[in-house]
Amino acid sequence: MAKSTRRKSGGESGGGHEGAGMMRWLLTYADMITLLLALFVVLFAMSTINVRKFEALEMGLKQTFDPNPGVLTGAAKLLKEPQLTQANANNMSSRVKSVAHNVQNQAGATNTVTTPGTLQLSAIAQRLQQALAKAGLANQGITVTTEKRGVVVKVLDDQVFYGTDHASLNTVGMRMVDVVGSVLQGFNNNVVVEGYADSQPITGGPYPSNYALSAMRAINVLERLVHHDSIPEARLSAQAFGSTHPAAPNTTPQNMALNRRVDIVILNSGQGRS
Repeated sequence: MAKSTRRKSGGESGGGHEGAGMMRWLLTYADMITLLLALFVVLFAMSTINVRKFEALEMGLKQTFDPNPGVLTGAAKLLKEPQLTQANANNMSSRVKSVAHNVQNQAGATNTVTTPGTLQLSAIAQRLQQALAKAGLANQGITVTTEKRGVVVKVLDDQVFYGTDHASLNTVGMRMVDVVGSVLQGFNNNVVVEGYADSQPITGGPYPSNYALSAMRAINVLERLVHHDSIPEARLSAQAFGSTHPAAPNTTPQNMALNRRVDIVILNSGQGRS
């Protein structure tokens, strides 16, 4: 009798464990279903915008965080009229493209940017060319070029001095210097007068060397600028290079003529005399 009772109890005990396991499975299943439902609700809420709720959110944000009301004004209108946001996006895109285009143009124009100094040199060169042409000296062996250091007026000595191994200015030379001086009166740039000579040795005359000859030619031009054209002495200096720094190899008479010259250099604005 006791033996059958134990078996019955054992059977009831096994049924209780099975029922508890089923209950735990149902609870887990119910939790999963609940989570899935919550997920779908969130996804649905994210896929649609309630304008009224958005207005409430807008008001709450303004009251809580924004010390300057009105920043979010019109947000609901933008939601109701999505074409406005598209227009704003297109407008912003066009502005970004315009800014990028301007930056690219400015970057590409870096090498061609002009400074006040270069603009002034261009004006001086133009004035000199016009003045020399007006005086009929444009074709008298005089050239005007613009270099990094300034405007250079190159004058062949065969045109402005009385002759080879002479340093005195002839009539054409004095006119040329006076024309340059008249232009220099309108500017404050410093001026360097450079004298050059060819490599042919000097065998006689008042000048013992090409250095002395080139120095005296530069000094005579400087003296003309000071005493006849009223250019302040503080702006002027003279340099002698002799036969050094030739413009062309001293191999032919034509090249030697190019090396016998005087350069009047109008220095870049702010550059001191060398």
